[in-house]
Amino acid sequence: MPILLALTFIVAAQASPLVDASKLTLSAPAAIVEVDTGKLKGDPFRLSWSPDGQQMYVQTVERDRSGGIKSTHHYLLALDGKPPKGLDEEPTWSTKYWAWKSGPSAPGLRTFKIEPDQQRQRRTATSTPMGGDLAKGGAEGGSGAAGPGMSSGDVMAAAVQAQMVSVWTLKLKGEVVGEFVNTPAVPGLTFGWAPIGTGLIAFANPQGRIVIMDDQGRKQPITSKAALLPAWTDDGARLAYLEKTGKNKAVLKVVDVKRPE
Repeated sequence: MPILLALTFIVAAQASPLVDASKLTLSAPAAIVEVDTGKLKGDPFRLSWSPDGQQMYVQTVERDRSGGIKSTHHYLLALDGKPPKGLDEEPTWSTKYWAWKSGPSAPGLRTFKIEPDQQRQRRTATSTPMGGDLAKGGAEGGSGAAGPGMSSGDVMAAAVQAQMVSVWTLKLKGEVVGEFVNTPAVPGLTFGWAPIGTGLIAFANPQGRIVIMDDQGRKQPITSKAALLPAWTDDGARLAYLEKTGKNKAVLKVVDVKRPE
């Protein structure tokens, strides 16, 4: 009988919402440091918290003309506003962190799972997927209807040049949490699971805004734009992400997250 009661309690706990995302108390995003992706030799590809929450690992990649990754670079970023420092390889703690942060389902909650879908779609040349140009495998550029240096005539001409492309879409509770054009989906680039016991996810929506959602589909947005790589601390008390501010510029921002009592 005790075993049966324990199993019943576990099933009931998993069936109920772990944390109500709409009731979280969020601080205003704090800008920690500006990251020059030109100096970091590539596009941001991974963002991981150290176990003590005192520093972060940043991985960048350089791509070839076809969108394939030709080189990977590693950096350690302290939270004191100083530029990242180069590393020879990814720290072991980052590899472990990334495994649960970018998995197909919430840690400890397999029913809260991302569903991938691949389709052929007709897209214009001006369309930019979630995650920016990195998500479509091209060189870094602007997001939105027109990139930097594009005149209205350029935009109109590009819009006419619609073509069939392969689109990978990641969906969760009816929300698009990732979109990748002519390149395989990159888990964790546009979303990040919160640690086990929370049932939360943070993702960049199609408008580039960070949204926190729970396993019941309740949401709370964060004031942001052109954001990617949302990453929670191991205790779920802070959420970091990169916000693109220019062709080769991004700002690391951190939000304090307080759960309802």
